[in-house]
This record gives sequence, structure tokens and C-alpha cells, in this order.
Amino acid sequence: MIDALYRMLNSLGFTDPIHSPLTHIPIGLVIGAFVFFAVALIFKRERLALTARHVSILALIFVFPTIVSGVLDWIHFYHGVFMPAIKVKIVLAALLVVLLVIGVVLGGKAKPRDGWMMVIYAVCVLLVVGLGYYGAGIIYGRDTGAAALSAAASPAAVSAAPRAPTKAADAPTETAATAGDAKAGRRLFADGCEGCHPNGGNVFVSSLPVHGSKRLATLADFVAFIRRPSMPDGSAGNMPAYPASTVSASAAKDLYAYVTTAWK
Repeated sequence: MIDALYRMLNSLGFTDPIHSPLTHIPIGLVIGAFVFFAVALIFKRERLALTARHVSILALIFVFPTIVSGVLDWIHFYHGVFMPAIKVKIVLAALLVVLLVIGVVLGGKAKPRDGWMMVIYAVCVLLVVGLGYYGAGIIYGRDTGAAALSAAASPAAVSAAPRAPTKAADAPTETAATAGDAKAGRRLFADGCEGCHPNGGNVFVSSLPVHGSKRLATLADFVAFIRRPSMPDGSAGNMPAYPASTVSASAAKDLYAYVTTAWK
């Protein structure tokens, strides 16, 4: 069902995560509640304090679809792997919901002179900043601590150790023309790979990017890897396998054509 949703969005031309645009709504509302109460505190305006509560109610309402969309993106793009940044985001999101509930419940009785209410709104702002920081780290491939994981515990990358550029034997033996359609491969990569490997990198283990991987030496090597992923030392990782029923031989050729030419 989840994949069907993303396929429908892709058919409409939307290939990005659905969580990202929704985050702007609760973020803006949380900041708005903070600003309204800060002004109320400075100028002793009770109506602005009440407005801050109303805005925080809206923030609480919109935070739930934002969380749901984040879970959908996590399952679709990252296969539900609990990487460190995801764990941090879960904790921050839970704290934000709790504080928003407290703010809504107590905000009705809050007065413009109540500094403790200002603290609640301020902490909510810090929480959404933290959520944005770690979320951006996942999407744009910034190292969020995943590189410190041991090889056995880390999710498998669609790569092995980086290829030394001086070794001619490591160069792909099949060109994009013989392997498949790179444009079609780009669409496949965007749908199922780019979440974990933006720009040919690796958000889990930054030292094992797709770009320059020995797994791309030949089409046969690449297909064997995606059929049965493994870490460079041969141990099993958490990357899901892609059997022919999921990624056909033709689709694998298209994907190979893209990953061997995209980042040169």
C-alpha cells in the first residue's frame, strides 16, 4: 500500500519525500506561538497570550500528519532501518508532542507575566530546530553519526570499499549503452535508492558510497549484490535484497547504466 502511494505520486511527477513539505506547517506554527507569547510577555497583552495558545493548538493538530508522513518516508526510502538520526528524531518528536499538549492545557490559564510558559514555547522551538537539523542530515546525506557504527551492525550499503581510481581492472566492463537505459535507471534510483544514497553517497556508512564501488565493476557483480547484499567483509547487513520479482533483469540493467555514469 505504501509503495502504491509513492508510485502514484511519482506518476504525477512528485518524487521527493512527502514529509519534508509538511514539516513547514508545524515548524511555522511553533515559532508563531513563541513569537506571540514573547510579545505578550513584553507588552503584557493577554489577547496575544491567548493567540499563542490557539496557534499551539494548530501546531499540535498538524504535528500528527507530519509524523505519519515521516514514518511513511522512513519505511519507503529507508526500509524502516533504525539509523541514529531516526532514533534522535523519534525522541525529539515525542518531546515536542508532550510539550505542545502541556502548552495547550496550561495555555488557557497562562498570563502574559508567566515566564514558565515562555520556557515551554522556547523549548518547542529548539525541538523543531533539532528535528529539522537531523531530518536534513538524512535527506542530504550529512554524516549524523552512522559512520561510527561497526560494519557488522551497520546497514549494508549498495557498495563495498571505494575503488582505487588508479586500477584499470576495477573500471566497469560494461557501458551504459550495453547495460540499459540510464534515464529509466535514474527514475528507479530516485524511487528506491536515493533515500539512502543521495548523490551516490551513503547516509549509513559514509566511507562506503555507491560512487566508485567495486560492486559496479561489472553488471554481473552489481546484480549479484542487489540480489544478495552483504558487507565488504562478507557478513550480512540490513539492506533488503532485491529479487527479480522486485527488480527485474531489465530494470537492473537500467539501474546499472545510471549508477555507473551519474557521478562522473
